[in-house]
Amino acid sequence: MYINKIKLEGFRNYKKQEINLQKGINIFYGDNAQGKTNILEAIFICAIGKSFRTKKEIELINFQEEKANIEINYKRKDREGKIRVELYNNQKNFFSNGIKLKKISELLGKINIVMFSPENIDIIKGTPQNRRKFLDIAISQLKPAYLYNLNQYLKTLEQRNTYLRQIKYENKPIEMLEIWNEKISELSEKIYEERKEYIKKIKDKIYKIHKNVTNNNEEIEIKYISSFNNKYEFIEGLKKNIEIDLKRGYTSLRYTQR
Repeated sequence: MYINKIKLEGFRNYKKQEINLQKGINIFYGDNAQGKTNILEAIFICAIGKSFRTKKEIELINFQEEKANIEINYKRKDREGKIRVELYNNQKNFFSNGIKLKKISELLGKINIVMFSPENIDIIKGTPQNRRKFLDIAISQLKPAYLYNLNQYLKTLEQRNTYLRQIKYENKPIEMLEIWNEKISELSEKIYEERKEYIKKIKDKIYKIHKNVTNNNEEIEIKYISSFNNKYEFIEGLKKNIEIDLKRGYTSLRYTQR
């Protein structure tokens, strides 16, 4: 897959710009603050559905304009496609080949990207949250069902937290927690398996690349360290922490990956 055309209108510092790209390597160069990163940001939005620099859509629109449009044409082996994004009043609308998408999950997988920037050092040196975010974005592009399971996990976790507070303040039956325990554990196992599989694929590829770069003088290793083993142990952990959860009003044991 490759991108062959980018059209920007009212986006960042671009009032109107059309960029034609070639298959292979394309290089953007120029002075600082000329808009090179803005082009990458436009591609990222069309692929992921959000910016990697800001959470406020209004900041993406040129200060002299009321709205902005991003349009990207891409080619795959079997088809061509076009993604268009409308930005206005802190809102985003997405279109694929002229058809409006109902949710961001329908956008993922249309354009596959991996974004590298100076901030990416945080994937290694930063918090586990940064590493989980990197994995979630990468896997969601390949498997939209992963994003669905991830959203369901977060939704179910919030529901369990709400019910914990209802037990504490409204005397709801504690036995009902078993429903949430089972659901959270099932979703955690699915997320765990997908992340483990993706890490294995990265590990196999990077091992060969690193050996080649270092002329076989060094070896690199990536370890997947998780607090999750299987859903049955996770359920038992949730049960064991019930008193702590009731006091705090939220789930203390969560599926995390370092």
